[in-house]
Amino acid sequence: MVKLTHILLLFSLSLFPKDSFIDVITTNDLHGFLGDQDAHFMNPNFPPKIVGASALYKYIKDIESKMSDRSNDILILDGGNFFQGHPLGIIDSGKTVIEWMNKVGYDAIVPGNNDFLFGYENLLELSEQANFPMLGCNVKYEKNDKLVFEPYKIINIKGVKVGLIGLVNPDISETVLKKNLDGLKIDSSLDSMNFWISEIIDDVDIIILLTSSGVPWDRDKIYDDFVSNYKKTGTFNKNLNSIELGYFSDEVDLIVSGGISKGYNTPWYDKNSHTYIFQNYGNGTSFGHFYIKFDPETKLFTGYKSAVTNSISQTLFLDDFSYDINMYNWLKEKNNLSVKDVYSKVDWSSVIKPDGKDNFSKTTRNQWDFPNINKLNGLEIITWNCEFFPTNGDSTINALSEAIIELNPDIIAFQEIKKRGWFSKLMTHLQDYDFIISQQSSFMDQAIIYKKNLFDLVGRKELFAENDYFFAGRPPLQCDLIYKKNNEILSIINLHMKCCDSGLNRRKLAANQLYDYLKSQLNKSLSDQYIVLGDWNDDLKDKPGEHCFDNFLKDDTMFFPTYDITYDLKQASYPKEPYVSFLDHILISNSLVQNKNYSVQTLPFDDYMGSFNVYEQYISDHMPVLLSIY
Repeated sequence: MVKLTHILLLFSLSLFPKDSFIDVITTNDLHGFLGDQDAHFMNPNFPPKIVGASALYKYIKDIESKMSDRSNDILILDGGNFFQGHPLGIIDSGKTVIEWMNKVGYDAIVPGNNDFLFGYENLLELSEQANFPMLGCNVKYEKNDKLVFEPYKIINIKGVKVGLIGLVNPDISETVLKKNLDGLKIDSSLDSMNFWISEIIDDVDIIILLTSSGVPWDRDKIYDDFVSNYKKTGTFNKNLNSIELGYFSDEVDLIVSGGISKGYNTPWYDKNSHTYIFQNYGNGTSFGHFYIKFDPETKLFTGYKSAVTNSISQTLFLDDFSYDINMYNWLKEKNNLSVKDVYSKVDWSSVIKPDGKDNFSKTTRNQWDFPNINKLNGLEIITWNCEFFPTNGDSTINALSEAIIELNPDIIAFQEIKKRGWFSKLMTHLQDYDFIISQQSSFMDQAIIYKKNLFDLVGRKELFAENDYFFAGRPPLQCDLIYKKNNEILSIINLHMKCCDSGLNRRKLAANQLYDYLKSQLNKSLSDQYIVLGDWNDDLKDKPGEHCFDNFLKDDTMFFPTYDITYDLKQASYPKEPYVSFLDHILISNSLVQNKNYSVQTLPFDDYMGSFNVYEQYISDHMPVLLSIY
């Protein structure tokens, strides 16, 4: 691969003005969504139907049927995060998604952050099942510096040697639980890219970088800020996102990206390196189709062309695409079985493993004086939105771990976990607790920690992951526990509703889903003792119709203990002007407090830490809310 930078080459190309083409099909961030789905993001009340992977399968097979060499004349690539999310991808740790990719005829994929959900060993097992390589030139074994995945693949297509280099997002240590990366090292993305380009450049005509580093949502601003800082300081972080990589990709013709479910109808064009960067919307809603243009004599890359007018990306609407009926039925069966498994009865006789791993650090900090809120023979449970955790890196870890140890609650439900890897770090300081954390969220996680000497974990699930739009991509996390002292059962559901006035309708629809689940599915598991808590993003003081609580308030089998303090502005869980409000609520079944007492309070961390500004700097802009049952 050599770009058209030399006058001699430009002159020679002018003698052969007619370009030839290679079809390229791309997907990214499928998150296990292969079946049909309703496009609530377009119209929540009357959503159009997206037919999904059975239509993409037929689309590709129809193209291949018109080619002289069928599947050998088309390039099919995926940019990562292929199975985590939908129950179909989770139920067998990605095997069904790989089986579908085999049927489609993918040429290569690169793992994304979320593909390490069950550890790299699972990815190696999936790569054995796949009829195509899983590429990753920057992931190595720590003990011997050998590569875990193949670094590249060279494909001869229409007489052109196309070099595919796979590059895994180097920031996975930030977003993946530490136990799932034990034994691995992730090299610099820029250094790895440059090294493997030098290894293959003399053997190929065109180079494509396949990466899960992600094109960000605000790509123009991110790029401008990056270039401005680089020109000003001459320095940069070598672990780059896809458009930042593009700035240095002089020898790369195309970057096919995944890692973020934001799609663009036109590729990013880097004026410095003259590299094109492609990324589609995720969750099985769309795919990319474009043509690589090349000169038939020199085999050099001359540009790209969209397969449809004005867009490299297409949305798989039922109105626009036909589908293969056999593939549709196969996926429908897989989809139904996976969803049925989510809502099966809890087996209260079993014990399952939490997400933690016994690898603890000694904590002897005493920077603040937090009270012990634990009542003897009681249950203390906290809901805590830890804004963009960790909001202040190691300072957050130190402050929060000290607070938890000294407060000594039995259970905490956390929301807004931005970086799973850092949550692993927090838990190394909390040797008395085990935890589970979201496996299927697409936009920040929830986590539940509990005292390991008090509870056995018997079940976990994420509700509505098959249709999580109303929950803003954050399926409620259910944790089923048995209290060891008396074998009492308890189901905890941790949620984080869509924010802001614009999200009210989605919160109402999400609340309807949740209420129906509590009244039907949860009762089937014989758990009439439940706690639903988290950031509801509505205030119980709001007028009827202006919040999402109506169904719960009308039901005399459940109630909000937090209602007792909602009108006390000093206990507002979100105390920032001008939006002082009580957003973090706890809903419980009546049976949980039968013949018992309870108390509820917003913990005054502004007092504990000296001021709200200090608390916000270290931990969050939401105050934790405590329920005690005794």
